[in-house]
Amino acid sequence: MNTRKSIKNILLLIPALLLVLHSCKHDDLEIEKENENFRTATDFVKNNYEMTLFYAALEKSGLAERLKTAGPFTVLVPNDEAFKAIGIQRAADFDKMKPDSLKGLVERHILNERLLFFDVPHNGVDVRYRTLAGTEVYASMAGYATGNSAYPTNDLYFDGSSVIKKDVPLANGTLHMLNKVMKNNTKSTVQDWLAKRPQYRIFVAGLKKFGLWDKLATAGPFSVFAVRNEFFEAAEMTEASIAAMDPQDYNGARLFGAYVLQKKHFFLSDFEVFKTNNKEQFMTRSVDGDSWIIALSTISNFFTKAVTGSMSLRTAVEYPYDQYGTITMPVPGLTDNLTDNGIVHDAQGLLLTPEQALKN
Repeated sequence: MNTRKSIKNILLLIPALLLVLHSCKHDDLEIEKENENFRTATDFVKNNYEMTLFYAALEKSGLAERLKTAGPFTVLVPNDEAFKAIGIQRAADFDKMKPDSLKGLVERHILNERLLFFDVPHNGVDVRYRTLAGTEVYASMAGYATGNSAYPTNDLYFDGSSVIKKDVPLANGTLHMLNKVMKNNTKSTVQDWLAKRPQYRIFVAGLKKFGLWDKLATAGPFSVFAVRNEFFEAAEMTEASIAAMDPQDYNGARLFGAYVLQKKHFFLSDFEVFKTNNKEQFMTRSVDGDSWIIALSTISNFFTKAVTGSMSLRTAVEYPYDQYGTITMPVPGLTDNLTDNGIVHDAQGLLLTPEQALKN
């Protein structure tokens, strides 16, 4: 009986002894150094299943080792779905790109500084940051309060691409994940961009016919909503039919000029920013050199943050007015093509037919 009691007392003493021993060793504990458990940018991207294509681009461009150095860097990483949206389905597809072009693409997604989400000015538009490529990336922040909350909800965009994961800590900087590949066409004008793409040849023919083409090689800036050939062909408009037009018979500012916003530099996401910051559901602008109005609006997908848009042509800002055609920008991967003098968006539909543009 006494033996059992002694064992019981010893068992009761063990937790107390452990506590004493633990307190004695307290001074020997080491606090983890800052960033000790964080990976470098390269290692983080390599081990993230949503970033396999960007990691392949890092390796093939020779920049993987650069992003293992001290930095600091801010890495703007398009996820795999973003690359697939522009036709890059697998790592081997990068082999089709020229080495300099691939390197430039990756460098344009890296800033040589640590830029956290809330370092970008609240409600700022087109705040510029320098990239490793020597180009500038445009950041815009749309902020708004939800209900009666004192804490704002914010949407951040880089060159029209939405940030869908922010402030991922790295040992040598920070990382933001994007839902689109930023398409910065350096040393290129809007005119150059369109001329290289045969899917817009009828649109280009119309711009040339009505004296709008040469402007697109000047300083600008321009925001152009470029319609592909099939939408003109569906309205029986061809290069030949446009060549046969007498410009004196048509209002060229409405027929083709309505697709070109002059002295304007707009990513589609900018309209989301204006909507949030200025409480505008849509934005109206006069057609250059004409009294008619274009009305622009966008929608941001709640889950993916993908921004799509539409633009219509009308005779006035407010009722009563006659409304003509509407074009849409439903494919985010084909919008926000940045050049040195403006931005081009792929558009579907027509704003006006030749018959509707005839002068009385």
